[in-house]
Amino acid sequence: MKLGRNQPCWCGSGMKFKKCHLNRQADEPVNKEEIYKQLNNFYGHKVCSAPDSLKNECTDKIIKAHSVSKSSSLKEISKEGHVLTTFKCLTTSENNLKIEPKKIGINKASTFTGFCSFHDKSLFSPIEDEEFEITKLNCFLVAYRSVARELFVKNRVSSTLNFIKNTDKGKNIHDQKYIQSRHKYLNTNNDLTTSDLKHIKSEFDRCFQSNEFSAIHHLVFTLNEAPKVMASAVVGPTLDFQGNKLQTFSEDPNQIPDYLMINVFSSSGTGYILLSWLETQKNSCVYLCKSLLRTESPADSLTIFIFAMIENIYFSEDWWFNLTETDREMLMNIFSQGVTEPTYNDVLITDKLLNAFNIIDATSLGFNKNNL
Repeated sequence: MKLGRNQPCWCGSGMKFKKCHLNRQADEPVNKEEIYKQLNNFYGHKVCSAPDSLKNECTDKIIKAHSVSKSSSLKEISKEGHVLTTFKCLTTSENNLKIEPKKIGINKASTFTGFCSFHDKSLFSPIEDEEFEITKLNCFLVAYRSVARELFVKNRVSSTLNFIKNTDKGKNIHDQKYIQSRHKYLNTNNDLTTSDLKHIKSEFDRCFQSNEFSAIHHLVFTLNEAPKVMASAVVGPTLDFQGNKLQTFSEDPNQIPDYLMINVFSSSGTGYILLSWLETQKNSCVYLCKSLLRTESPADSLTIFIFAMIENIYFSEDWWFNLTETDREMLMNIFSQGVTEPTYNDVLITDKLLNAFNIIDATSLGFNKNNL
């Protein structure tokens, strides 16, 4: 049935059809350069992520804060001032989409414009200016920064999705409907995740303001050297390492799933893998840790987990090219699942010897790891 000019537009914008998609196919298409500029303008969003109670201390200068420390971590695995990354590495050709690691300077690696100069220095001084020790405060600060960065990214994605919504200009009606349906799907998922992260961030802010960190639990793996792969992210695991279901994500914004913060970094030549979660979101995270410790090689399984779940990854060029070509292809295929490749394997355990981490100890804060 033909849509009337004054009826609500079919795309769900809430606007009248005549003000929205009527004759959209005759509009000037969005310039490709505009699309690339929008997609690559990661630093267009600037905000200080300090708790609201500290905003009166903010400086006007928003800096490029590192989610993985440059001096204590990235420098350890750099070669001529560069590391390899998978962040924003999607390339296109006539036949397919492909993801390959690229070099990035450690001054730019892992940065986001998410803190003012004062709070980036004052909040994180205990983990940036001193040798890392496994304490509740230090582990909290590492996890807090990953939460701030993840929320920053999701807010940035919202802006990009709003731009993509208009890329159906000049397209036929079939393409218009496809673009709008994809936008609706992606935007709904992003809005739900953003809402979840705001809740987690508010819980972290509350802990910081009260100087009481018992509401956050940590499992810390200590390594005998700097990890060859470093990362910082917040993930919502749905499966354990054996492929068993941990949780199902709901479209109800009031049903917040369990999230895990994962940070891989080094300090004074010692490596750390820090897994953190809110006490109120412990169920899936504890089961995931139990599953991990049942694997034959937790270190190699964690490497698979990181490539499967995280985009914000940085790794040693020497380590990467010392892997066999088969192993490099395997890791890129795992990373590409859901992006350029279909998901084909939900089991994260591996018999590969990837040698990214050499775990020598495990420490728990906020819970008894012997119960895992």
